[in-house]
Amino acid sequence: MRIGCFGCLSLTVIILVLVVAAAGFVFLSGNMSAAPEVSLTRFTRSDGFSAQQKLYEIVLRQSGRSHRQDAVVLTEQEVNAFLANHLAEAADLPFDPLSVKFTRGFIEVRGQTALRNLLQGAPFTQLLPYLPAGKLERPVWVTVKGRIVLEPGSAGTTRGYGKVDLAEFALGKQPVGTWLLPVMLGSTGGRLLRWQVPAVVQGITLEDGRAVISTR
Repeated sequence: MRIGCFGCLSLTVIILVLVVAAAGFVFLSGNMSAAPEVSLTRFTRSDGFSAQQKLYEIVLRQSGRSHRQDAVVLTEQEVNAFLANHLAEAADLPFDPLSVKFTRGFIEVRGQTALRNLLQGAPFTQLLPYLPAGKLERPVWVTVKGRIVLEPGSAGTTRGYGKVDLAEFALGKQPVGTWLLPVMLGSTGGRLLRWQVPAVVQGITLEDGRAVISTR
């Protein structure tokens, strides 16, 4: 029992050391302040409304109130408009500007936000009172790239899960280990990187400039 407890304590200490070291690297890295090359997608409020309507169509199919079987196609403009509001309101993670791009098989999200907004998980939240306010309010560019993977729910459920399988994570022009993003975001990362989808969704295919959602 003592060995087991000692092993757990050692693992906890190692994890904390890694996280604190990563935090120190983030604060001291000069590349974090550099802006990457970003091509912004122009969108309007109507694009956001269109995205909501298309997502609601999936809900209607799940409930049996719609019998359409054609693919639901979301454009980059629609996704940019939807996430611009969703990230700020639902996840308390505002980005301005924000750029979402689809390439074959991948989604790439780039945006600028205050460093403070990224530090939502432990032990970062405990460290916030001791960190320089100027550093915390400094705007940084965030780049996240990955594949969207569909995970079926358990038998008899009406929900599955969509998950971002991270391939890249960078702050400014500085690549950072993808493992650090969920740690920095805490529970917010859990909601953004893995979310519920209706069981009627059969597949999500990323093509150049659009996401294609197929349903049963």
